[in-house]
Amino acid sequence: MPDVASNPKATVSENPTPAHILVVDDDPFIRESLAEILHFAGHSTVEAGDGKAALDLLARHPVDLILLDLELPRIGGLDVLRRVQAEYPHLPVIIISGKGTIRIAVEATKLGAYDFLEKPPDARRALLTIRNALEKVRLERERDRLLDEAKARYRMVGSSRAMQEVYRMIDKAARTPSKVLINGESGTGKEMVARAIHHNSARRAAPFVALNCAAIPEELIESQLFGFEKGAFTGANRAHPGKFEQAHGGTLFLDEIGDMSLMTQAKVLRILEAGQVECLGSTRPVPVNVRMIAATHKDLEAEIAEGNFREDLFYRLNIVNVTLPPLRARTEDIPALVAHFLAHFAEENGLPPKTLTPGAMTILLGHDWPGNVRQLRNVIERLVVLSDGEAIDAREVRHALRRPPAAHDATLTNLRAAREAFEREHIRRTLLAHEGRIRETAEALGIDRSHLWKKMKRYGLAPDA
Repeated sequence: MPDVASNPKATVSENPTPAHILVVDDDPFIRESLAEILHFAGHSTVEAGDGKAALDLLARHPVDLILLDLELPRIGGLDVLRRVQAEYPHLPVIIISGKGTIRIAVEATKLGAYDFLEKPPDARRALLTIRNALEKVRLERERDRLLDEAKARYRMVGSSRAMQEVYRMIDKAARTPSKVLINGESGTGKEMVARAIHHNSARRAAPFVALNCAAIPEELIESQLFGFEKGAFTGANRAHPGKFEQAHGGTLFLDEIGDMSLMTQAKVLRILEAGQVECLGSTRPVPVNVRMIAATHKDLEAEIAEGNFREDLFYRLNIVNVTLPPLRARTEDIPALVAHFLAHFAEENGLPPKTLTPGAMTILLGHDWPGNVRQLRNVIERLVVLSDGEAIDAREVRHALRRPPAAHDATLTNLRAAREAFEREHIRRTLLAHEGRIRETAEALGIDRSHLWKKMKRYGLAPDA
C-alpha cells in the first residue's frame, strides 16, 4: 500500500480555518489516509469512490474544496472537473494524480483546477496546497463582497428616459477599454458614473483613482498627477507616486479636466500617447497602463475655440461620451431619489424610516435644483437628521431649502388637496420633460393615454404645459 504520511500529526503546524472537503478516489486506502490527515488538521471530510457518486454528493452536501482523482469509474475525473467548473465555478479543485496521469493533471490545471498532487501525496505539501487554495477562495470572496458593496454604493437611481440613456452608455463604456468623457453640470453625479463604469469593467479589481483638477492649485497639480522624487522641490522629503502610477492597471478619473492648464494638458496627452510617465525630479520613465475617464461641466468645444483646451487632447478623450442631464430635466426621478436618500440616511444615522407629506414632495418637485442631485441629497440628509417626526412636512422642506412659503402652498389645507397638487405638478413636469408628447408622457407615468388626457383636462394642463 502507498505510504501517504508516516506521521500525520507532525504535519499539523498551524490551526487553519476548518473546511469541509470532498475526497474523490477509487482507492479506499488513499481516501482513508487523506481523511486522517485532514481530520488532524481540523477539517471535516466526505468521501466518494467514483465520479457519479461525487457529483451526487455535491448536489446534496455543499463542500469548500475537492480532492479529485483523475482515473475514476463511471464518470472520469476530467469530466467531473468540467461539471464542477460549470455548476460550482468558485469551488476549488485539487487533482490527485498518479505517475501515469501527470500530463493529464497539468491539462486539468489549465481547465481550472487549482493545482495537482502526485500519488502518494506528501502530507505537508497536501495541507499547504489545501490551505493556499482555501485562502485564494477567501480572498476572491472578500474581493467580490467589496466590489458588490462598491456597486451598491454607486448605484444610479432614476428611471426617466434621460437616465435610461445614461445607463445604456455606462454599459457600453464598461464593455470596452476606451477612454470616456462625461459631461454634466456640477452635482449631476459625474464621479458616480465614472465609478459605475469602472466597477462594471474588466478593471474592477484594480484601483480607481480620482483627482479633481479644479480643486488642486496649478502649482501642485503636476506633482499630484505625475508624482515626484525626493528632493525634486522644496518640501519633497520623500518620493511620492503620482495618480497615474497609483491607478496602474485600473482607472484614472480626472474630474473637471476643463480647468486644467494647457501646459498640464500637453503632458497628459504625452502620457496617453507614450503609455509612460516621468515623475518630477526623475529622468526615468515608468510604464503605466490606465483607463482614462475625464469629466467636465464646461463645453470643451467652446473652450477649444477660445484657446483654453487642446483639440488633440479633446479628441483623444472623447471616444465614448456620456452626457448627464440636470435634475430639473428629469424631475420624474425626484420621488425615487428622495425615497432612496430617505432610506439611506435613516439607516446611516440609526433613525426610524421617514416619509414626506404630499405637500413637502410638491415643494421638492417645484424646486429648480441648481446644485442638482448633490443638492437634493444634502437637503434630504438635513431633513432626516433634523426632523423629529416620521413624516416630513412642507414647512420643514421650506426651511431646509431656506425658501419662504409660497402663496399657493397655503391652499394645501388637507390631504386630498395636497395629493392633487403633487399629481398636477408631477404630470406638468413630465409633460415638459417629454416636450408635450402624450404617448411618451403616459408611458413615463405608467398610465393609459386616455387616463392622462382626463387628468390633464381636470388640472387644466395643455400638452405643452
